[in-house]
Parts: sequence; structure tokens; C-alpha cells
Amino acid sequence: MKIAQSHYSLWLIAPIVLIITTIAILSEKATLPIKPNLDAYSFELNLPGTTDRKQLIQREIELYQTKLLQDPNSGMNLAALGNAYWQLGKATGEVSWFLLAEQTANRSIATLPFENASARLTLAQVAQARHDFKTAQNIALDIIKAKPKNDEARSILVTCALATGDLLSAETQANIIVNQSPNLNSLTLQALVEEAQGKPSSIGTFRLAIQAEEVGEVGPSALVRVLLGRHFYNQGNLDQAEFLYQEALRILPRYPLALINLATLQTRRGQYAEADRTYDQIISYSQQSTNIYDHTVLRGKARLKQLQNQPYDDLLQKAETLLRQSTNAGHANGAFGHRRELAQLLLDRRQNNDSAEALALIQEEIKVRHDSQTYAVLARAFMVNNRISEAREAIQMALNSGIKSAGIFKQASDIEQRLGNIEQSKIYSTNSQNIDPDFEKSLQALQINL
Repeated sequence: MKIAQSHYSLWLIAPIVLIITTIAILSEKATLPIKPNLDAYSFELNLPGTTDRKQLIQREIELYQTKLLQDPNSGMNLAALGNAYWQLGKATGEVSWFLLAEQTANRSIATLPFENASARLTLAQVAQARHDFKTAQNIALDIIKAKPKNDEARSILVTCALATGDLLSAETQANIIVNQSPNLNSLTLQALVEEAQGKPSSIGTFRLAIQAEEVGEVGPSALVRVLLGRHFYNQGNLDQAEFLYQEALRILPRYPLALINLATLQTRRGQYAEADRTYDQIISYSQQSTNIYDHTVLRGKARLKQLQNQPYDDLLQKAETLLRQSTNAGHANGAFGHRRELAQLLLDRRQNNDSAEALALIQEEIKVRHDSQTYAVLARAFMVNNRISEAREAIQMALNSGIKSAGIFKQASDIEQRLGNIEQSKIYSTNSQNIDPDFEKSLQALQINL
């Protein structure tokens, strides 16, 4: 039995667009540094909250809670409190904060139904976290009708368009935001769109985003470094990637997204003890509530156990339980669906009726998400179920986005080989190697099947 943790599919197979950028490019033709270039990415920022972002947001929450004791029906204070809960959820990954943000935002709208964009934005962000992209888009569009220059609402449109594979809309909205406000957030979004389109300009745009950061932009400063680090990781440039992950952790210590990416890199390098300790940092960061990273950490630790020929079934079962809970629960219960992740786990494990269930799950997911990663998982599910022609159609949909992914090209190569198209298989294999020369060796070392 073989397993593959969800973030291997995320970072080895295709870049993520989570979830969250070009006026000009620093140098589209510039030679990328092999060793970390401190001047390009490192800034001595005096950022408030770098030592404990969680504590800073908690103080903000306490402030608005105190204000609400004096005026419990203040729509503005409720909106601000809901946003603070959302920010804490993003900082910690704890699902309970997202749910509290949603409840508080709804209370705010009940008391202040008009001119309350802040509370509506919080609801859109929670909907997006649930993968309810249609609801998130509708809320954002309503806000933009009243306030066309609301960058936060347009940002939601960009990230939803990325998740659903509508790259033209994502590009249009990102360009509008950059033209209105060429800052860290807008340039990061534009870089993500360019990355999804396979444009080499994305690296330059990520660099522009870093140059545009200002004092106080703690979370976005850490995020852009993780995203650029992941880009280098996907090219096999592990030194540059690690440097950027460490930079993110210097800005925002114990940042879960940076730690997950770092653990992935350490696993690829065979640094199993270091990777295990990195995962433990995420676990120790949040012990009181369900964390949106929990299933990823469990699968990562299971992978480490497997690679060291140690028992791992219990970790994998815990990850599956968490994924099923979030996938099966109804919207009213606050579910944060992870059908794609559950499908990947089942495809990796391949026990009993796992393959058939995985295909059913990803076929449901493809109805709402049309990004390259979802099509890649769909192609894999078709392959495992011996539906090779349909796998070819799915992987072509992933390739049509223009994304440059070693994993997707490798999948396409394997599919063409199964169909007997040897020359086309070689072309795709060469494309994969050109992007990340060590990609196939990494798959073999990590015992991962696409």
C-alpha cells in the first residue's frame, strides 16, 4: 500500500492557488540565482506583531468585545470583531474562528443591513474557505456594484476565479486591482494568476510584490515569500525555496503554511527527523481546536513513517476521519469541504472500493472547481479506474490552462504511454524534466505514484 500526502499533490504535481499582480517586471530574462540572493528577498522590516501575530489579533478581539459590552448592537463593532475572528482563523488555521467570524458577521448585518461591506466581505471569505465559490463571488459582486474600487471584494473574485479555472476573469480582475493600487496584495494576486497561466513573468511579479511591502504587512509579507518559495520548489530549486520559507518564518514565526512547505521540502531531501519536527510545530501551535491543516500534517507524518518503514496506518486513518467529517457535514454545520484531498488519499491507498469512491468524489468536485489541479486529480482517478481515454481528456484540460507543472506533464506522459503514443509520451516527459530536472527521481525516492 502506498500513500501520498495531500501537499505532495499540491506542490509536487501542481501549484496551489489558494487560495489570495504586472505593471512591470524586474527582469523577465534575468538569470535566477542558484544560491539564496539576500538582496532580492530579504528586508529588515520592523513589523509589529512579528513575534506573535496571534497575540496581536487577540488583543484586537478583546478591544471590540469590550466595546460591544457597552453597545451590543453596534453593527460596525460587530463587523470589526467578525473580521478579527477571520484574521485569527487565517493566522492559526483553527476552523472555530472561521465559524465565529461568520456568526458575528451575520449579527452585524442583522443590526446594520445597509452600507456594511466589511461584514459581507467576512461572509464571502468564509464561503470561499468552504469552497462555496458561487456564494463568495455573488457577495463580492454586490459589494463592487456599490463600491467599484473595493480591492478586497475584487481580490475575492480573483481567488475564486483561480479556484474555478476561469483564468481570463482572474487576469482581468487582478489587472484592475493592480492599476488601482499596485501594492503587496494586488501584485501577489497578479503573480498567482500569471503562475497559473504558465507565464515566466510571475517570478518578476512576486519580486515586485516583495519590494512593495510596507511596515505592518506581516501576514501578506510572509505569504508572498511562501508562494515564491513554492514556485522555486516546483522548479527543483530547493535552496532558494528553503531560504524563502525561512524568511517567511522570520517575519511570522510558526506560520503554518510556511511550515508545511518547509516540511515538504525536508521530506524530499530525505531529512525525515527535521520534517517531523517541523510538522510538530504546527501541532503545538494549535491544540484547542480543529485546524484546517490537521489532515495535511497527519498525512505528512504518515508519509515520513512509511519512508522509514514504520507503522503509519493510524495516522492515515486519523487524516481520513478528519477529511470525511469536513466532506460529509452539511453547510449548516460549518463544513469546510475537502473532497479533492479525500479523493487523493483514497487514490493513494487503493483499498477495497477506494478507487471508485475517489472517482465519484472528484467528479463531484469538478462541478464547482475547474482549475488545473482538480483536473489532474480527475485524470489520476480515471487512470486508476482504467478509463485511460477519459484520463487523457482530463489531463488535457489541465494542460490547456498553460500552467507549467512538472507533475502534470509527467501525468500526461504516463497516460500517452498507456495509450501507446510513445513519441508524445517522450515530449511530455521532456517538458517535465525541463521544468524540474529531479522531479521523477523525487517521485521514486518518495514512492509516489501519480
